[in-house]
Amino acid sequence: MTATTTGRREPPPRSAFTTAGVPRGDHGSRARLGEGLRPLMWLGLAAGTVWPLTAGSLVGAVLVLSGAACAVAAARDPRITTEAAEGDRWRTTMLALCGLAGLVATALVPVGAAYASLFVAAGLVGRIVLDRRLVWGFAAVFGVALSIVFALAVGSPWGLFLGLVVPVVASQTLNRARLHREHARVVALLAERDALREAELAGAAAQERARIARDLHDVLAHSLSGLSLHLQAIRAVLAKRLGPDDAVVASVDTAADLARSGLAEAKQAVATLRETPAPTTADLWTLVDGHGAALELAGDLDPVGDRLRETVYATTREALTNAARHASGAPVTVAVEVGDDLVLTVTNPRPLRTSGPSEGGGNGLVGLRERAALVGGTLAAGPDDDGGWRVTLRVPLAQRVAG
Repeated sequence: MTATTTGRREPPPRSAFTTAGVPRGDHGSRARLGEGLRPLMWLGLAAGTVWPLTAGSLVGAVLVLSGAACAVAAARDPRITTEAAEGDRWRTTMLALCGLAGLVATALVPVGAAYASLFVAAGLVGRIVLDRRLVWGFAAVFGVALSIVFALAVGSPWGLFLGLVVPVVASQTLNRARLHREHARVVALLAERDALREAELAGAAAQERARIARDLHDVLAHSLSGLSLHLQAIRAVLAKRLGPDDAVVASVDTAADLARSGLAEAKQAVATLRETPAPTTADLWTLVDGHGAALELAGDLDPVGDRLRETVYATTREALTNAARHASGAPVTVAVEVGDDLVLTVTNPRPLRTSGPSEGGGNGLVGLRERAALVGGTLAAGPDDDGGWRVTLRVPLAQRVAG
């Protein structure tokens, strides 16, 4: 079955609250531009090392490219640092291999550009390693090593000052990364605060609906019930005195029917007010827009039933919250396909920068799996082929789509 993507005809209503004073993390285009230019940078360093063509310069160029491979492997490591710091140690080791390759290449070709690979490694270690001790240890060791190697290779004591660049670059990138992580944490906390305020408003609205329902029940239901009983008594008296076919008796019958119909409508209104309305497609648009994500909708979501729409909404909200916490600034895509199965997919690419230690215990995903099981579906969450993260909810619709 081929689903056609429905275009958005009008903007959804704005959310009741927006996070003020904190800009959106819109670093996707700059990050992609930087990743696209990195291969050219490493090729430039290799070209600056290989010329003039000698045996030593060729070996130096190969070392620079090998160090580039180590740096790329460290930068693409998707693991989130835990208290054991396995990810930090592994990334620091790979960047240390990059720096070591740059040192050897600098010793072989002093007039080349191989020493710049240590600056790149210093910038990366400050950006992707959270443990400050590892960052400063890397900067101190390779700063001193570069000073000694370069000074001996060029035969000038002024070469000692080149090594000072390594701790300076590491310090600047470390401070910048810390600010980015603090910004992401503040945005996530404000988003959770706004979600809590929305939940409080929804709870207050539910309480108000319950109060109105009680008032309707007390005023209308009791009054209409009494009116219906009195009309029945009046009809019995009139039918005995005037006869059952009299016009006055027919009018009383009409009034009694209206009273019974009003009583049924009042009961239905009370039941409706006591129920919490299920999220609709418009609510899903509002939720996705509020997180700055993209929604791809194929098929009609509204007829699938209230409980299933609530499951889709709750799963999307939890996945967007996790993406904002662990991959702040990365573009998130929400895709909903309604066919033989309802399939909800929330994906985000590899985080643009390494997050801090996760504060969640995974209970959110456990709750979503339980919610999916209640509607006869399954939920899967884990890394995808591109190193990002994917959450997939699948629910068979053979017996669920309401007419």
